[in-house]
Amino acid sequence: MSVDCGIRGADAARRAKELGVDLVITDHHEPEATLPPALAVINPKRADCRYPDKHLAGVGVALKVVQALTERAGRQKWLPAFVKVAAIGTLADVVPLVGENRIIAKLGLEGLSRGPNSVGLRALIDCAGLGGKKLDSFHVAFMLAPRVNAAGRMASPDIATRLLLASGEEMDAEARALAEQLNSENLRRQQEEADMVAEARRVIENDPAIGAHSLLVVGGEGWHRGVIGIVASKIVDAFFKPTIVISIEGDLAHGSCRSIPAFDMLGALERVGDLFVRFGGHRQAAGLTIETARIPEFRARLTAYADEALEPDQLMPRLRIDGPLPLRSITPGVVSGIAALEPFGASNPRPVFHASPVDLADGPRTVKERHLSMSFRQQGRVFRAIAWRAAERAGFLNEHRTGLDLAFSLDENQYQGETYIQLTVADFRAAEIGSDPISC
Repeated sequence: MSVDCGIRGADAARRAKELGVDLVITDHHEPEATLPPALAVINPKRADCRYPDKHLAGVGVALKVVQALTERAGRQKWLPAFVKVAAIGTLADVVPLVGENRIIAKLGLEGLSRGPNSVGLRALIDCAGLGGKKLDSFHVAFMLAPRVNAAGRMASPDIATRLLLASGEEMDAEARALAEQLNSENLRRQQEEADMVAEARRVIENDPAIGAHSLLVVGGEGWHRGVIGIVASKIVDAFFKPTIVISIEGDLAHGSCRSIPAFDMLGALERVGDLFVRFGGHRQAAGLTIETARIPEFRARLTAYADEALEPDQLMPRLRIDGPLPLRSITPGVVSGIAALEPFGASNPRPVFHASPVDLADGPRTVKERHLSMSFRQQGRVFRAIAWRAAERAGFLNEHRTGLDLAFSLDENQYQGETYIQLTVADFRAAEIGSDPISC
């Protein structure tokens, strides 16, 4: 059985059939006109599939198979344990949190938070410093899932498999050792990722043949295949352009693609599909394999298409503000009301509010060399705040400590047994002179 792959793997499916393997493909990627030969191909995006929810993550499709099997076997009580793992996969895959994805994520997060969990999940949660906490989508997407994924990216997925399958208290010590191993692999992944992002940015900023286009294609010999997808996402965040990061390994190269809302990446790849050994994916994310010698032609053809298809204003990032919220109006009731909308993620983003003018009351302090911690004040109300990956903007805040426009979301944080409301900073700027600030 395949999970989250195989819908375009016709050659592999034919080989499995030759070997007498009964192959069941479960996938959520876009299929080609002809399905691969298999015992069953389960994909809600099949043209002939009448299943109403077309947005299921790959792990969600697999969960539906498990659900059917548990019902047929009379083992429905097993299903909640599978939902926990499916929730981790759903949130990690950044699929729209609507329909069944939302239900899977919500029920899984509740189960993970409430417990009891298997010794494997418990070890993973504890190793991430989340033991005893109410888990939300942020914890899974940025703390648990990266540790699980680090196994396959940097070493062997067997490490994560053994951890997630660990059950029984007699396996507690082994599970904790596996969780620590995942943690080490994740730290190694972070360093590899940081080095590649720095090198990719250097190339983009110094080579007009690459950086001047509406779509970025950048790669290097021996770049680690396990992290090129993450690197592509970071480059999109930095430049707000569709990005393809390529790992070159001799005569063959592998690429990971990430896009912006205005650009259909899979559709663009299909326009140059004759260049690839194989490719597939979604509108916003895809993967490809190509002969190294064909990369220059690939870059030329795809960037020419993107330059024509994308308008300059589509390459400008926009922050959606849901509404004004003066700091004096922030109450526990407001926070609990927002929490009722969880889990947040793709297609259900956490609400972002605006307050102006606000002053910097304390900080900024750099946290872990990447983030900023500070406090903001407005009309006597002071709130702690965190700005993720904003360390390079500390100088701006020190120069503009008063009269700031602040965009933020609301979170509850815990520290030394205390629960408090925290602002998560989305953006800030100096209030424009003569503008009509929000009445606070």
